[in-house]
Amino acid sequence: MKKFVKLLGLMAAFVVLAVIANPQSAQAAHGDYRVKTLKTYQIKTNSGSDVAFHATPKTKATLWVNQQSVNAKKIKPAVFHKKGIKISKYKTTTWFVQKKVRIYHHLKSANYYYVNNRYGSIAGYIRTNALKRGFSPYGYQITSIKWYGKYDSFHVKDSYKSKNVYMWNYKHTKKVANLKHYPGANYVKTANIVMRHNGKNSNYVYLDGSPDGTSKSIHGYVPAAAITEGSNPDHTGMNYVPIDQFVNNTDFSKYIQTGKNQKLAREIVKLFPNSQPDLGLSKIAVYNYDHFDDSMSGESDPTSTKGYTEIKAFPTIQKWLYAHRKASNATKITGIKKLLDKEGYTASKRASLSGYKIGIQIVNNISFNYPEHDMFGRKNSYTFILGKVDN
Repeated sequence: MKKFVKLLGLMAAFVVLAVIANPQSAQAAHGDYRVKTLKTYQIKTNSGSDVAFHATPKTKATLWVNQQSVNAKKIKPAVFHKKGIKISKYKTTTWFVQKKVRIYHHLKSANYYYVNNRYGSIAGYIRTNALKRGFSPYGYQITSIKWYGKYDSFHVKDSYKSKNVYMWNYKHTKKVANLKHYPGANYVKTANIVMRHNGKNSNYVYLDGSPDGTSKSIHGYVPAAAITEGSNPDHTGMNYVPIDQFVNNTDFSKYIQTGKNQKLAREIVKLFPNSQPDLGLSKIAVYNYDHFDDSMSGESDPTSTKGYTEIKAFPTIQKWLYAHRKASNATKITGIKKLLDKEGYTASKRASLSGYKIGIQIVNNISFNYPEHDMFGRKNSYTFILGKVDN
């Protein structure tokens, strides 16, 4: 028995001596990976073509996901033990190289690229021999991007409004919407895009906008051939159209007469049978005479009144309408008539007015869910004025 205990003691001592003599082997399972930067890549093209790579055919390589370590000098072991993805499952993905590095772990080392996909949702390290230069030959690949950088309006061309015009998501894998169903919408263009698919290049634009003026934005790639620049003169299906998105008096008047939320506006216009709606005067009404705190136009900067004279506003009526925003249209019209009578604008006087135009914007307690423009809940704008065109 004494010999057995003595033998165990000798074995334990041998293990301790071995650990002291070779400390790296004891830490092998826990040591950090060291990173040395060999080359930093600078993107010089708008599409990233100069740093674009894709997976080599039949590769079995693993991309070790590490989102925020492009400048790391050490990497925790967990990255290389638990956070890998097989890039063979991402054959439609083009990878964009940020750095070439050499990674050391104990007595071994190898060259890696630090890469990310175009959307930035995946980034990490992969062996350099697992990638080859160029865009992936599969799927839809963006080969050119020209950022637009302006806030101009765009809409579907008249010749395409009866056709299917699909808007695609950012990865061009899913249809976001068919713009045929939103003929009255205006969009903002973010960029002009060239996409390669099956070896063929196609032109797209990236658009963003509310399909009905009050709901959340839709955004995505749309074939460029179907889109034209300028405000949309068609307001079919729109819950709300901003005053600056009308083209001329013709389409503004048509909106008043046909808009789904313009019933009260139509009733107000009828009170002035010889005064037609005027777009220029309506902009003056919105920007110069609608200053109520709960108005969606209340903080607008004033605009010039050049070209108009004898402007008559009705602030008492505006105040009353805001106070009764939840009332029915019938109640509102009755109240407007009474207040007009008090100001001397009886039915007979209104009918006798000659040469006057009416400037008007009525947003009648409309519900908004347009977070992109910070517009939530019910919105109101009750303003109308009279004026003459200065000839």
